[in-house]
Amino acid sequence: MRSFIAGIKITNEGKMNNDNDCEVTTNDCQLDRRTNKSIDLQKVINEKINKKEIFYSFELFPMKESNDIYKRYNNKEYKFHALLINVSQKVLRLRFFAEMDKHSPVFYALTWHTKGVINSYLSLDIVEQFPSHTLLHIAAKGLKRCNVEMILKRAYDLRIRNIFALQGDSILEDGDFPHAIDLVKFIRSYFGKEFSICVAGYPDMHPLSPNKDFDLFYLKAKVDAGADFIITQIFFESDTFINFVNDCRNIGITIPIIPGIFPISEYKCLERMINTCRLNIPNKIFDHLETIKDDDEAVKNFGIKFTIDLIKDILESRASYGFHLFTLNKIPMVQNICNQLNLIYQLQSEHL
Repeated sequence: MRSFIAGIKITNEGKMNNDNDCEVTTNDCQLDRRTNKSIDLQKVINEKINKKEIFYSFELFPMKESNDIYKRYNNKEYKFHALLINVSQKVLRLRFFAEMDKHSPVFYALTWHTKGVINSYLSLDIVEQFPSHTLLHIAAKGLKRCNVEMILKRAYDLRIRNIFALQGDSILEDGDFPHAIDLVKFIRSYFGKEFSICVAGYPDMHPLSPNKDFDLFYLKAKVDAGADFIITQIFFESDTFINFVNDCRNIGITIPIIPGIFPISEYKCLERMINTCRLNIPNKIFDHLETIKDDDEAVKNFGIKFTIDLIKDILESRASYGFHLFTLNKIPMVQNICNQLNLIYQLQSEHL
């Protein structure tokens, strides 16, 4: 029987185990995450794939205040309000990750945001509070070599060894890294194999690509430059991802390709994502959401069911054994999805 709970958990001695019975109290789970040993996600992901173990990861984004990401979790649904009053930042962090680690994600991804001025990186501030199996986004556009050197050295000191190299959408044009491939090459030339590097793939094509072949050519170039695995942009049909994986394999891309999946939680949120990421939404999905857009609960329930069905189709196709959830910090919804999938594959794992 294959395990759905296929992630890793780190003890304060730096050992990996799968003990998910950690009680969330102020005295338990005294995990100093900055004493973790470094984790090479490329190796971990390949091990999961070779064992055909289902795995998943969560993307989080930093808030304006470093502890807001934990306070977002402080709501009636989890009844944590009384527990979190007058507790330290460390305890907030311990509680948050103790609860999230029950789902054993292979990694957490932390998105990249600046504070509007160069040399001020919100993600770099908050990553100090994250475990070492974190994938730190770096948006290359607008950054200088000295900026990237500082970021990577700081990440290295914090035992973060995994970087998501992206172009980004900065309006600054005077940086040393106009494209993600330039950042990949720099990391490899400056740090060798010390970092595991992830790059983005686009099942629906990059919005600026003239055609699919052109898009795949540049993805292959990023892989040849030293990328270790791929996380895709959002898509909404399983065939879109499956065909993309086949196309990648046909041109010699052999590294893991992890589907990036966006659980639809709110209609307005989806509209913002469409505009920001230039998403291609199938008419049948958009038309259905139009009929329920004013009913937040109906939209959320649709999003949960749609996400579960999409993941099931991909897992059963064997195009991927893992998936990456763009959570937008909607933790309760993500936990609902993971709990339902866990139940499904505990009951049906012999058929996978």
